[in-house]
Amino acid sequence: MHAAMRSNFLAQASIETLIVFLIFLSAFAIVYAASSRLAAGAQSHLDKSISQSSFSDFSAKLQSACALGSGNVREVQVKGAPASLSQEAGGKSVTFVAGAFTATANSTCEISLASSEDSHFFRIENKDGVLEIT
Repeated sequence: MHAAMRSNFLAQASIETLIVFLIFLSAFAIVYAASSRLAAGAQSHLDKSISQSSFSDFSAKLQSACALGSGNVREVQVKGAPASLSQEAGGKSVTFVAGAFTATANSTCEISLASSEDSHFFRIENKDGVLEIT
C-alpha cells in the first residue's frame, strides 16, 4: 500500500511540474510576441528615418545643382531601401519613393528624368538650366 501511495504522489508531482512548465511557456510566448512587434515597429521607424535622410540629401543636391548653374554635377548615394523617382511631364518637381517613405522635391530648374527604376545612386547634372537625373 505504501508503494501505491508513493506512485500516486510522484504522478501528482509530475502533473504539477508539467502545469508549471506550460504556464512558463505561455508567459514566454506572450513576451516573445510582444517583443517581436516592438522590434518590427522599431525597424520600420529606422527604415523610414534612413529614407528621409537620403531624401534630404537628394533634395539639397538637387537645389545645389540648380543654383550653381550649367555644368554643375551632384551625386547622391541612397542609403537603406533603393529609391525610385517620378515626375509629371515638364515639371519642376520630382517624387522620391524609398520603401514606405514618399516625398516631393521642388526646384526652380526644370527636371528631366532618364529612368524611373529603383536605384541606390543618382547623378544630377545641370545642362543649360535643365537638371538631368540619371
